[in-house]
Amino acid sequence: MPIGAGPHLHVGYLRETGRVWISNTGGSDITLLDEASGAVTGRIACGPGPAHFVFDAGCSIGYVALSRDDAVAVVDPRRETVTGRIELPPGSRPTALLPAFERSRVYSLNPGLQSVSALDTAENRVAATIAVGQGPMWGQPWGSSYKPITRPVGKSYIVSSGSDGVTVFDDASDGVLRTVPVGRRPVRNAIFREKGLIYVANEADGTVGAIRIEDDRLVATVPVGIRPFRMLPVQSICGRDELWVLNAGSHESPVGEISLVSGEQHEVVGTLPVPDLPANWVVNAAGLLFVAGGRTQELAVLDIRAGAQVGEGTLSREPQHGAISGLAFTRSEKLFILNSDATVSVFRGT
Repeated sequence: MPIGAGPHLHVGYLRETGRVWISNTGGSDITLLDEASGAVTGRIACGPGPAHFVFDAGCSIGYVALSRDDAVAVVDPRRETVTGRIELPPGSRPTALLPAFERSRVYSLNPGLQSVSALDTAENRVAATIAVGQGPMWGQPWGSSYKPITRPVGKSYIVSSGSDGVTVFDDASDGVLRTVPVGRRPVRNAIFREKGLIYVANEADGTVGAIRIEDDRLVATVPVGIRPFRMLPVQSICGRDELWVLNAGSHESPVGEISLVSGEQHEVVGTLPVPDLPANWVVNAAGLLFVAGGRTQELAVLDIRAGAQVGEGTLSREPQHGAISGLAFTRSEKLFILNSDATVSVFRGT
């Protein structure tokens, strides 16, 4: 299905409205698709460079980071309209948002200014500016947020790829508590709630680092594969003490692989092959993990509970690399995959 101007940095599914949202980052709008058919149902003109969007739990309000407009658009996801706009400092170039709606906050990650803007969602204004390291890439709240993950402890964690560190700030004051040095070019972090750890994927040195939440200490650095970039703790799904790490590989070493890391032993306890040069993945409610590979344009389906591949498919196009989220799975059991040629492919997920 043709969509808008690429590249496309985010595809997301709104269960409440039955719509799949796609950010046309090379343009100025969001494309809306029907969750069952994949047909385009509308577009939302939100501003130049929409990169990433987030919504509250009731899907009553949403925010879109505008990477080429130094602003965040406020949207009504049910009415599919823009309702406001929050101006950021010039040069911010926001690329990602960290939701903390339970505290009336959304945080905008601004690589252009090496900062995070704390947005007050009650008044739709910038409430504070938090200095972080170079190239803030991703963030995790140690709290409930709009996808309940664990009990709140009052801290949030921002990964800065250019500074090889994680900035920890206090949720109450929006003040920086400390910076935790990690590996080279960290690009993502993920919470392993059963272990009380935040893991960081260090793309440049092929490791993941484990930060203990209790005292923000780096307690382990684990070698995995080439260019780790996505992580998924699976203990809540299958009961096993494992963090699954998707390694992107390289053109020199394109072999795709998932490293299985023990959160208790801090070591790789197994590996699973996936298609070469994997672009991204998504897990559905049944515990099936879909991995899209770019080199051979293959799709692998893995059963997390079984720890094995159970299906495969052929992609019609090269998947979009570098997206925050490149795949989405809907309750209609359709799988949406962003492609690099300004299209999206829709698969039956059964």
